[in-house]
Amino acid sequence: MADKIRRSLFWKVALYYGVLIALILVLVGIVQPEWLKYLPVGGLEGLPNSTALTGEEFMLGQVMTLTQPPVFFENAFNLFSAMIGSLIVAIPLRWVYLAKGLGKPSDPEIASGLLVLPLVVTAIIFCIKYSLPLAFALVGILAGLRVKTELNNKSDSYFTFASIGVGLAIGAGYFAIALVLAAFFSLTMLIVTPVSTDYRVEI
Repeated sequence: MADKIRRSLFWKVALYYGVLIALILVLVGIVQPEWLKYLPVGGLEGLPNSTALTGEEFMLGQVMTLTQPPVFFENAFNLFSAMIGSLIVAIPLRWVYLAKGLGKPSDPEIASGLLVLPLVVTAIIFCIKYSLPLAFALVGILAGLRVKTELNNKSDSYFTFASIGVGLAIGAGYFAIALVLAAFFSLTMLIVTPVSTDYRVEI
């Protein structure tokens, strides 16, 4: 019975990600609509006019906060599409985590976090992008926080790191990488032999 559930979910997840990958390939390679620029499929942009800068000016531009013209609506649409993309990619991770027959217990809080965590990471990466000051500020903020999460088993940490990876990739504009990561992770978790674990892991 467990093998039947895993096999059914495997094909469901494979079809889900297969359709998404095919859709992205069609949009990027064939259709190329004007609104494609609002989707997280291009990756992070480089520093503006960085090739025209000398070595000292380039380093100064890395240290100083880059001033850019206000593009409220464009940023809002970009972040909105990125967070929608995070949800779409992360949904099968939750399916696999909650699936029965994988030989592991499931935690409702971890299951909810698999959808929420990519959204938070996506927003953070979207704000930081290529700004060193913001990156250092984030490190300082995180250094002041003491987060201790108790996970039921090691597979919980695997799913947590996978969801973080999805958020990082989509926040950086690499939707295709997030898709491949989530697809390979989900399908691999369904292929490998389930092993029951009753110990707890702290991160």
